Order: sequence, then C-alpha cells, then structure tokens
Amino acid sequence: SIQLEMPPAPSAAAGSCALSLGSRFLFGCRVTAAHRFAASPVQPPSPLHQQPHLQPCRQGRRWLRPEFRGVYKPRLSPEAMKEFWRLSGIGPDHSRAKVADQQAEVPPEIKRLYQEALPPIVSQDYRDPIVESLHRAEMMRRRRVINIPEFHVGSILAVSVMDKHAPNKVNRFVGLCILRRHTGLFTTFTLRNMVDQVCVQIEYELYSPSIVSIQLLKLERRLDDNLLYLMDAPHSHCTIPFDMVPEPYSRNDPVPVNRERVRLNPPPWMCKWHLHGYQGIDLEHLYSYLSDKDVAKAIEFSKAYKRYDLLDQYLNRVPVPDADYAFKDIFIQHQELLQHQQQQQQSSKKSEVISKLTGTA
Repeated sequence: SIQLEMPPAPSAAAGSCALSLGSRFLFGCRVTAAHRFAASPVQPPSPLHQQPHLQPCRQGRRWLRPEFRGVYKPRLSPEAMKEFWRLSGIGPDHSRAKVADQQAEVPPEIKRLYQEALPPIVSQDYRDPIVESLHRAEMMRRRRVINIPEFHVGSILAVSVMDKHAPNKVNRFVGLCILRRHTGLFTTFTLRNMVDQVCVQIEYELYSPSIVSIQLLKLERRLDDNLLYLMDAPHSHCTIPFDMVPEPYSRNDPVPVNRERVRLNPPPWMCKWHLHGYQGIDLEHLYSYLSDKDVAKAIEFSKAYKRYDLLDQYLNRVPVPDADYAFKDIFIQHQELLQHQQQQQQSSKKSEVISKLTGTA
C-alpha cells in the first residue's frame, strides 16, 4: 500500500474515489479510513493508522465526472458556433449556400467516380450533416495526393502499399475486386487472386494513407454487388497475372458488364449461395447438387416479393434529397480538385523549363 502524509479525514468509507491534494487528483485509488485499521477498540490507533492508505485498483484509467473533478468546459453559444463556422468555412450554412448556388445537374461521371460519397444508410438520429461534409472534404484532400480511378465490383486493380518488410518498401498486389463496402472515409474494397496455388484475399481501405497508388487494369462490372461466391468456384475465375497490361477505356463510354455465369464446385460450400439470389451463378448446375426439397425451398425463397417491399427499399436506400445534396457538394469540390491539378501541372512545367535553362546556361 502507498502511504500519504496528510491529516486524517473525519469520515472516510472504503470505496473507489479521487482524493484531492490542493489542485491535484489521484485517480484510480482505493481510499480506506484510518479507524478501519484499528486492531482493537481498546488500544488507540497508532500514528500509522491515522494516515489514510491508498491502494491502486484496476479501474485506474477510469476518469471521473467533471462535477467530481471540478473541471468544466465552457459551452459555446449558438452565436459563437455560427461565427466559428463562418470563419472556418466548414459549417452547414456555408456549404449549403455553395450547393444552393449550384443549379447545374451533376454529370453521371461524378456519380460513377464517387460512389462512396453517399451518406451512410442509417437512421437520421445517428447522422450529422457537419461530420458528413467534413468527411467529404477529407476525401477530396486525399484525392489531391493520390489518383483513385473509377472501378466497380468485377474490375481488376493493382494496389501498391507501403511495406517496411518489402525490398523496395512497397508491396504491389494485383487482384479482382470482389467486394466493396461502407461509405465515406471508411470505404473498403477486397481483391482476390491466386498466388503460388493459394487463393489470397486482401481488404484495403480506399482512403488509407499507406496506399501509394491504385492502378486500374480492366474496367468492368458484374451482375451482382459482390463476388463472394468465387470462394467456392474454380480458381480459374480469379487467376490474374501480375504483369497484366492495362486496358484503355474512355470515361464517356458506359461501363461494360460481364454477364458470365459461374459454375460452383461441388458442396460443401462456405454459404448457401442458392438462397441469396445471385445472378452470376449458374443455377441449373447449382441445383444439380441439391435435393428436391432444397430446390423447392430455394425457388420459394427466391420469389420476387422484395421488389414490392416498400419498407425494405426505404431502409436500404439513401433518400433522394440527401443523395443530390452530397453529389452536388462533391461536384463543387471536384471542380476545385481539377483546378488544383492544373496548377500543379503548370508549376511542374515551369520548373522543368527553369531547370533546362539553368542547365544550358
């Protein structure tokens, strides 16, 4: 136990609390009163017993409430908050005023390029428009450093990530995009490929600072939102050479759709793929592995009753006004990004000309 020389408290019961020493506080200590250590009521307590004992408890990292610590943070008034938003330019009034002035329609290329710009599909009670606008601003700041191309589930990418254990401190992986999840700064995508006869899946954060470059090798999309069923498919569907040459594409052309239907391996499977309504699976070949009872259950389960479920559509879709506002905000920042890239190109050209002149001189 830790002994602390100070006058005894008049009444102190055993419990977890904070003991004040002038302007300091001792957190996570158990204070026991002196009279509780008396050996007997007849014998008077010794001077050692008059001193409180502080025993560290395992809740040592727990912070007390401000009313117990005597520390209070001043609450900002609405006028001060509006002044802060006006000076910083990140408040809802500032961004909404810029978006309100934007009367032109957002081109479809922006919606394809910034798929993750939509707000999360959660209740309005858990959403904050200021946080969402800050996330979009951080996304555009990250895009000033790294070029993130347009890609969909089914595209082939090459991602270079910083790795201190690699010879060149950079690790490059090529794979087929089989999954894309989350929105905003938390967007992730998963690549799958065969490496030395072993299937490897790596999930990357799209806006992670450890990513050096993202190269699009082939732009296409599949019939489904995810290709997780490739885990039970032949390896030939996800085998991609690491020296693949990028295929040229035009941003104005529509994204090509790969309508290939995959034949799965015999069961056991990692999931009951026949109950999830995948369009990229050969169902006739899949039903050959199932019993008549399982086939009837799959057909009954795959009835298109969800297309009439209005509540399910409402809960799984972003409201149209929120989506329009997010894309208009992104479109404004995209124009600023293009201006920034043009300024960088002009400055790089000027530096090249100056270096040539100084070299020749």
